[in-house]
Formats: sequence, structure tokens, C-alpha cells
Amino acid sequence: MTGRRSRLALAFVSGASASLVFAPFHFLPAGFLAFALLHWLLDRCTRTDQAFWTGWFFAWGHFIAGLYWIASAFLVEPEKFAWMIPIPVLGLPALLAIFPAVATALAWRIAPTAPARVFALAGTWTLMEMARGTVLTGFPWNLIGYAWGLDTLTMQGAAWVGVYGMSLLALLLFGAPAALFHGRPGRTAGIIALALPLLVGLVAAFPTDTAQQDNGKVTVRIVQANIPQREKWRRDLIESNFDRLAGMSRTGAENVDIVIWPETAATYLLAQRPDKLAVLGDIAARTGSGLLITGAPHAEPVDGRQRFFNSVLAIDGAARVAGIAHKHHLVPFGEYLPLRPVLQSIGLDKLAPGRGDFASGAPEQTLSLPGAPAAAVLVCYEAIFPSLSNRANRPGWILNLTNDGWFGELTGPDQHFAMTRFRAVEQGLPLVRAAGTGISGVVSHTGHVIDRIPLNTSGVLDVEVALKGAETFYARAGNLPALAAALLLSVALGFRKFREQ
Repeated sequence: MTGRRSRLALAFVSGASASLVFAPFHFLPAGFLAFALLHWLLDRCTRTDQAFWTGWFFAWGHFIAGLYWIASAFLVEPEKFAWMIPIPVLGLPALLAIFPAVATALAWRIAPTAPARVFALAGTWTLMEMARGTVLTGFPWNLIGYAWGLDTLTMQGAAWVGVYGMSLLALLLFGAPAALFHGRPGRTAGIIALALPLLVGLVAAFPTDTAQQDNGKVTVRIVQANIPQREKWRRDLIESNFDRLAGMSRTGAENVDIVIWPETAATYLLAQRPDKLAVLGDIAARTGSGLLITGAPHAEPVDGRQRFFNSVLAIDGAARVAGIAHKHHLVPFGEYLPLRPVLQSIGLDKLAPGRGDFASGAPEQTLSLPGAPAAAVLVCYEAIFPSLSNRANRPGWILNLTNDGWFGELTGPDQHFAMTRFRAVEQGLPLVRAAGTGISGVVSHTGHVIDRIPLNTSGVLDVEVALKGAETFYARAGNLPALAAALLLSVALGFRKFREQ
């Protein structure tokens, strides 16, 4: 029992240390150490269930360390939600850990020894990451491939294989030292010799300094008012909050083309508040393109019933809604309550204010803008879903409005911003991000951060955005190449194991 407990405890600690590969730390050595230890622990397993629980405790520690900041959302209204903190901080990681645990058990079954298991685990883990991004609406936060976000150069492979393909490469490299435990340094060198040139080749093949398309330029003003989440919807403050955003937007508005506010920055149903629309229209009229874009709740009838959306509205100089997009992928427990009749009966409710649930907009929301190229709209955590950025009709840029005030001052906002940058690289499109409390910024089509406003800072950012980029292989092929590679590794090693029996 003592040996089993020690193995699971070491797995938990190793998994927790692996979270250091993500923003804001980007400490890659932690990945090599953590996954080498995972393979060493798997060498000591004699049954599939032992491999499963070793992987589960590794992943549980990994997700607790990477997602502990979720507790901040439950402290915005602590009198209502603080009692629930153990559920997201311990329970959510426990559920997410099932995916890597299955991957680990499968890898152990088809390749019990480390050199071959490095390839097997890279394949099965990547497949389970894809499943994690899909099952029960999906939650692909902190995929292993985001370890490559430490530098713009190391991100470039995502233009070919996306972040899931980058996960596959990371797992091969992180696991390579495991062969040393078997006294096979040549196998370690062989794994690195395969994975490293693939990574370098993917980086070198993408033109980071040229562009095949050029849609001109647009100067945007991002307004980050840094209004704390606990003050955002207070009845006694919403007027002053709106006036603050308007005041930050007016001065010098004639020097920009578009003013951009964050997600739900306007806390009104604007169609019912012509006075607020007039204010926004006045600001828009001062800009070069006559546009102001803001996040706001929006109501409209659907099938004879009034439904509410988390929306992005473009307001023109005549105080009219010139374009609108609704958030498609909603946050469970944040914007809607799953199984509402059951969960509400035991005292649970969604975190976002307002009665009832938000409705989901159509997929592939694109904002058509007069006088500017269409923008692919990603609201809040839609930016962590790689496939949501793909559009049948290629837009000119990506627009991400978010409210990371829920995430507090911990590692969540840094992780969210780092993941958002990958969407620019994958699509080969510039990305503009407006966040209520930060991090706001402009990212080039190669993932380079042109400029940004730090977390928990009030400020205005005026940036000229070059609407140019190269349509990437990933934009055309999506996740299919990464899926095929992960399946090939897993099936080939499984067939090899079958032949040996």
C-alpha cells in the first residue's frame, strides 16, 4: 500500500509541475521532467488499472495546478457561490483527468516499455485532448501544445498542424528522456531526432516575414476600462461605468477607424436604450470608418419567444446597429445552467447575472463591417477552441471580445491570452483582443504581440493593424492532419503489440 501511495503521490506532484510549461511561466524543463517521471512510474505498473490511476493522479495534479484560478469566479459574489469552490477547483480537474488517464492506460497496454510507449502516449494523449475539446461541449484549456507559446518562433508550427499537432510534438520530446531509464540513450536520441526536425521544419516552412494577401490597414482603438467584475453590474454603478468607457473613447477618436469595447462592456439592452445608442453613435461618428464595436446583451424573438444573447454589436455614426454577431459556444454554469430544473432545485445557478440562460448563436459568427473587412468573432473563451476560428468564407481579421474579470489576478488571464495568440498563427490572420480588465492587445498573423494593455490596468490602445496574412495549411485542413498522425501512432503500435502476442 505504501508503494502504491508513493507512486500516486509522485504522479500527482509531477503532473502539477507540468503546468509550469504554460503561461505565464513557459518553463519547458518542467515538461521534460514531469513526463519522464510519468513514464518511469508507468514502468512500475503491472496492470492496466494501475496505469490508469497513475495517469489520473498525474492529470489531476496537472489540472488543479493549471486551473486553480477558477475559484476567482466564485468569489465575485462570495455570499452566493463561495461554498461551491471545491467543485471547480477539485471536481472539474477530477473529471478532466479521466481523458489523460484513458490515454495513459491505452499507451501502457499497447507499449508497456518506455521507448515505444513514448510514441504511444503521444498518440493516445493527443487523441484524448481532442476528445476533451469536444465531449460535453468541450474544455480544451491548457493543451500540452501551448507549451510552445514561449516564443513567437516556436509557435509557427501551429500554422501547419494546429495546437493539437503541436501537442503531439511536445509529448514526443517531453517523453524522450524516459528511454534513459532503460539504459537506451540511443532510443532517446532517436525520438528527439524524429520530433525535433519535424518541429524545426514546420517553423521554417511558414513565412513569418511575408504575406500572400493584403487587405489594407485599419487603426483600432481598444478601450480597457478595468472595471472589476463585482462592480460591473451594480445598479448604482452601471451609469458611471458606461460614462467612463465613453469618456475614454471620445478624445482623439478622429485619429482611429474603429473603437472597440470588450465583452458586455455596454451592460444595457441597447435596442431599448436609444439614449445610450446615441452616445455610441456620437463616438462612432468621430472615427474614420464611423464604427464602434461593443459587447452587450441583446434580446430578440426566436420561435415566438424572447431570447437573450451575449452579442457583439457594431454601431455606426447614425446610432444604428450596423452589424451583429451572437456568441455561439456558451460557458456551462457561467452563461447557462445545464439540467436547470434538477440543479436549480438543489441551489445551483449560473454565475453570470440575470435570470434564465443565454441562447446560443449560430456557428461561425462573422461581423460584416461597412468600410472594413469582415471579422471572425470569438467571444470570451470561444478563442480556446481551435476549430471555431475556421471560416468557410475567409475573413480579414479575428476579433476577440472577452471579460477576463472573472479570472481574477492569477494565471488564468495570462493563459487565456497565450492561447488566443495561437488562433492568429493557425489562421494566418491578425487578431484584435479587447478585454474588460485585460489582457487586451493586437497580435499579428504570425502571433507576434504588436502591443497590449497589461492586466488590471485602465488604458486606451491605438494600433494600426495590417490586415494581411498567409492562408495557412491549418486554415484549409483543420485538425485532420493531427488526428491522422495521432491515430497512426496509436493504431500502428497497437497492431505491433497484437502481432507480438
